[in-house]
Amino acid sequence: MLVIGLTGGIGTGKTEVIHVLLELGAVVIESDKVAHSSYLPGTKAHEAIVSQFGNDVLDPSGFIDRKSLGKIVFSDPARRLELEEIVWPVVEEMIEARLAEEEKRGTKVVVFEAAKLYEPGWDRLADIVWTVESPRGDIVKRVEQRSGLDESETGARVAAQLTSDERKSIADLVIENNTTLDDLRDQIVELWESIPEKRNR
Repeated sequence: MLVIGLTGGIGTGKTEVIHVLLELGAVVIESDKVAHSSYLPGTKAHEAIVSQFGNDVLDPSGFIDRKSLGKIVFSDPARRLELEEIVWPVVEEMIEARLAEEEKRGTKVVVFEAAKLYEPGWDRLADIVWTVESPRGDIVKRVEQRSGLDESETGARVAAQLTSDERKSIADLVIENNTTLDDLRDQIVELWESIPEKRNR
């Protein structure tokens, strides 16, 4: 089974790339969705997060309020590291289990997406790595429209990740999202069609 690691900073266009890959029939594991499930009440991560960050990060139903937690961790790098030390090992276990399931199922290609792929060492789970990159101005616009974050909040999230140059220097392939969505789509279709193992059935 070929495992493609898909990364890129906040607002670079990974979500659009995922949409195209899903339309093309790819099996995609999104680390953020895996992380969401690791936060659910009753899980090890939920208990550890509440213990570390207090009840203020819970909503009235007892679920982790990711917005409240985000405000804490993105304004203080030390607190962000505390959260990552809790969540990353749990998420890695869940991703490894999912990859094993897909291999058993006979899936030929899996795309594993993570904004932070290198920082937790998850690139070792991938055979090749693609990174999606975009100009800074486009990133700020996208994040503001999608999440309502202002430029300084977006900057804090960008600063918490590897730089574009760092990702480009270590990825196997760079997807430049610097023109139109149609151009991005064409790039992804061409890439997908070029993968010999792409037929999952």
